[in-house]
Amino acid sequence: MKFTYLLLNLFTISIPLLRSFEHRIYFYGKWKHFIPANIITAIFFLVWDYFKTKHGIWYFNEDYIIGLKFFGLPLEEYLFFFTVPYACTFIYEAVLLFLKKRILPAFVLSLVKYVSVLSVVLSPFFFDKAYTFSVLFIGGLAFLFTSYSMNQERMEKFLITYLISIIPMLFVNGVLTALPVVIYNDTQNLGIRVGTIPVEDFLYSAILLLMNIGLYEWQRSKHFRYTLSNNPSHQVVSH
Repeated sequence: MKFTYLLLNLFTISIPLLRSFEHRIYFYGKWKHFIPANIITAIFFLVWDYFKTKHGIWYFNEDYIIGLKFFGLPLEEYLFFFTVPYACTFIYEAVLLFLKKRILPAFVLSLVKYVSVLSVVLSPFFFDKAYTFSVLFIGGLAFLFTSYSMNQERMEKFLITYLISIIPMLFVNGVLTALPVVIYNDTQNLGIRVGTIPVEDFLYSAILLLMNIGLYEWQRSKHFRYTLSNNPSHQVVSH
């Protein structure tokens, strides 16, 4: 069905969008932080996506897209880089609101740093597999940078958000790869799949979420500093 990918995008964002107006989470009031973070992230991923599609790392099944394309990418792919980060940032806000206690061990931030370095070091060994190499190299750098710029509490909340996001990911990516809507060139990945999902997709998703949430937090910190500098007597609470 031509509307399959479009419907998956609408499904992904439907509940988070409706619940964004719930007074406890108040996510619609934070769109001013989410939108610039999402635009920067989407541009990066769309450029990455463009080159991967151009060089045949993956491509899209015409049977499941409406056929409207920009720079070789279907409209639904552009929507994907909005709907998925939106839904996951909503989950992140819910985690911040409802999970007050620390549940991961204190060494988690150090572990992220070590795994990030290991990922970058190992990436050249997979240079002949473009998808595997790129997620290891870019993912390692992204997590290494964020581990120094995001405090341990927020990094923990991000990791919990990511673990929760795997549940809807198994459904959405499962459909995308089972039909398939997205067809992978298995010479450019490890050929290891969780169900029908290439294992690289899990790191790809983590990078997408990390970049978006990291920039989202940066936008909020900028807003916090600006508000405080313009009204030093006002106590600003940002969560």
